[in-house]
Amino acid sequence: MNLRRRARFGADERAYIDVVPLVDTLLAVFLFLAVLAFQSPLTFLAVKLPEAEKGESQRIRALRVQVTEKGEYLLEGKPADIATVERMLADRKPAYVIVEADEDAKHKLVVAVMDSAKKAGVENVIIAVRKKKR
Repeated sequence: MNLRRRARFGADERAYIDVVPLVDTLLAVFLFLAVLAFQSPLTFLAVKLPEAEKGESQRIRALRVQVTEKGEYLLEGKPADIATVERMLADRKPAYVIVEADEDAKHKLVVAVMDSAKKAGVENVIIAVRKKKR
């Protein structure tokens, strides 16, 4: 009896790594991540919010109005004027309006949005800020 005899495998019996399940899994993960990336309802623009000591984060469904540094209005991320903002507020009658104004935006533009919201009967107007870094 020879205990040192090596087992010899034929061409059909050799071990191999099947990469098809690995590729399928990676494609599924990439697809999942791509779907998640495009499901974000927020669009980020070049609005630099002012900082505040106190503030709280909330997740609510509201109409977002942005005021840029140049004095332009953006309604839900799309360019608009104050008349369009007033019409949208009157049509939708949202419970909340979030005003995201650049820290260098003119105060009168922010007040115009707030005034339009009050005219449309919106009870809650929220001014968005960034939390101060300590």
